[in-house]
Amino acid sequence: MDHVALRVSDVDRALEFYHDLLGMAVRDRERFEAGEVPYVAVVAGGRHLHLVPSDDPVDVDGEHVCLLLRSDGTGTRAELDALLDDLRAAGVEVEADEPRERYGAYGRDWAAYVRDPDGRRVELKLH
Repeated sequence: MDHVALRVSDVDRALEFYHDLLGMAVRDRERFEAGEVPYVAVVAGGRHLHLVPSDDPVDVDGEHVCLLLRSDGTGTRAELDALLDDLRAAGVEVEADEPRERYGAYGRDWAAYVRDPDGRRVELKLH
C-alpha cells in the first residue's frame, strides 16, 4: 500500500491529532500551502495518510483506520494505557472498555479505539 486519503473538516485539527498527539511525521505541508498538492500527509510505518481538507460534510460512519504502535515508547499494555490517558487528557474520545485484545493482520494483541477530530474511529494496536 502506498497511501490512504482521509477527508478532514479541518487540516490543522487533524494534524494536532495525528502529528502532535500520535507522533506521526508530517510530509508535504509546504507543498499543500503552496497549492501544489491537495493534502497534508502524515507517515505511519513508511506509508502515508493524506489528510484532504473538505468543505463537504465528512461522513465516517462504518470506517476506521488501524495504526500499529511500534515505537520505543509504546510496546506494552502499560504503555498503551499511558498513551490512552494522555489522549483522554488532551480531550480525545477513547471508546468505553478500551483497550481490548483484538485480531489484526499480525495476530492478536492489545488495541484501543479512539476518535479523531472528525469522529473517525482510529484503532491503535500493539504488535
